[in-house]
Amino acid sequence: MTIAIYVFCAVLLLTLVFLLIFAKSVLKVGFGKRCEGNPLLHYFTADDFDGLKAEPVEFQNNHKEALRGFFYSDEARTDYRALLIFAHGMGGGHLSYTTEIDFFAKRGYLVLAYDQTGTMASDGKALRGMGQGFRDLLCAMQFAKENEKSKNLPVLLAGHSWGGYSVCRALYFHPQVRGVLAFSAPESEPDLLLAQAKAQTGKSFAFLKPFLRFWNRLQFGPAAAMTTSEILAESDVPVLLLHGENDAVVPPENAAACSKRLHGKKNIQVKLYPGKQHNVYATLEAEAYISEVLQKFGVLSGSKESAELKAYAETLDFRKMCEEDSAVMDFAAAFLENCLTKK
Repeated sequence: MTIAIYVFCAVLLLTLVFLLIFAKSVLKVGFGKRCEGNPLLHYFTADDFDGLKAEPVEFQNNHKEALRGFFYSDEARTDYRALLIFAHGMGGGHLSYTTEIDFFAKRGYLVLAYDQTGTMASDGKALRGMGQGFRDLLCAMQFAKENEKSKNLPVLLAGHSWGGYSVCRALYFHPQVRGVLAFSAPESEPDLLLAQAKAQTGKSFAFLKPFLRFWNRLQFGPAAAMTTSEILAESDVPVLLLHGENDAVVPPENAAACSKRLHGKKNIQVKLYPGKQHNVYATLEAEAYISEVLQKFGVLSGSKESAELKAYAETLDFRKMCEEDSAVMDFAAAFLENCLTKK
């Protein structure tokens, strides 16, 4: 009997170790490299928008790596209503959101937007994980607190997807921010990774969830092991969650906006948009065009150097891809305005 128990315990321990290693490999596949954007796409800069001023900034993340971005503002303004720190999603860095940055700058905000670790203009050999996003955001908030241009301004946070995940988690550390605007924010990194794995393989890896949470907590602390709604449920800061009901990247079952935990919380506003996909701030036409482009890229992507793919990329209408839904953006702007005027 004693030998059988020893054998059972040894097998159990080896199984746990194997699952931990497997979970870590899943995280490495998802976040073990840099995001440099797509060289065939055009990312708008401040020069593409009338009156948008960009002043370069640089600060360090928690690993002493340089993060680079800009203070954006309307060149006609000499004062600002508040500082809006914008956190981007995975892919092309903060320049994927220059249209949205311009929108907020034109409404009187000083916008701090930067590339997160392992992305585009910033340093870092890899993304490391979604938890690195809120660690970067905390460093950005500290930088803004010490900077002469921004230190006396009230602070608002906004982000999309990975950025939405990050700005919500900032409330775990900084309950004094005036408001949080989150587009397409996921509930948790493990659920997001496991849903993508199931979509690609047809198999469920739900048994890995506690092991993914373990690695997140070990690497980034307790806030990374919590769900977005768990963090928001403990906060009294005004939060607006905007989500598309047809979002395939962050499906509704893994959306913070759809969490029952937040029902009835007076400081949490939720807006679900029928027909909208992941870029909920864009028009339906823009989202349809983006889907068309991504599908075409998938068909032609045998090589990014292929002449056919390059020729197709040259035909793209990037203004059409970035067309904003004025109703969504005006709703978001009204929320931020209320955060500043509400006592």
